[in-house]
Amino acid sequence: MRPMPIVMYGADWCGDCRRAKSVFAEHGVAYQYIDLDAEPDQVSNVLERNDGVRRIPVIVFDDDTHLVEPTNEALAANLASLTAPSPSVSNNLTFEVIERPEAGRFELFADGELVGFANYTTQDQSVVVPHVETLLPFRNQGFADRLMSLMLARLRETERTLTPLCSFASQYMREHPEQKDLLAF
Repeated sequence: MRPMPIVMYGADWCGDCRRAKSVFAEHGVAYQYIDLDAEPDQVSNVLERNDGVRRIPVIVFDDDTHLVEPTNEALAANLASLTAPSPSVSNNLTFEVIERPEAGRFELFADGELVGFANYTTQDQSVVVPHVETLLPFRNQGFADRLMSLMLARLRETERTLTPLCSFASQYMREHPEQKDLLAF
């Protein structure tokens, strides 16, 4: 698996930067944020990509392409093209979910490779899930659904309940009413 780093150069005062951060959050895409006010030595990277003009945000992808002040639609389209299903992924994978209490997360492995995780905290007998994420190369292939299914099976085995704070986890529970007995009230 090759990591797909995305770097966003911006500033906290920049409205377009805040908007781009929201698009990343909506799509569950991890990225490195470089605050140009905190790291002024990085401004040269922005100037180089903008013919000497300081326009932000500048979002650089691992193939060295970049977007400058993209609209929400342009950024979402670019992210969608990066997360398109890989034709090399097989449907005949062996899945395993491992709970790592010390890290506060459940991890999903496909044929021994980490493909996603669900962060959690505990509150009494409930597992509170604020975030579910599929790693970038594995998105849009049903791995997050598999993670939820296996995590819920583990919660059932250990007589715990779920408090889904993550929008994906909440949606999954709405779409699987047969699991509603696991919801904490």
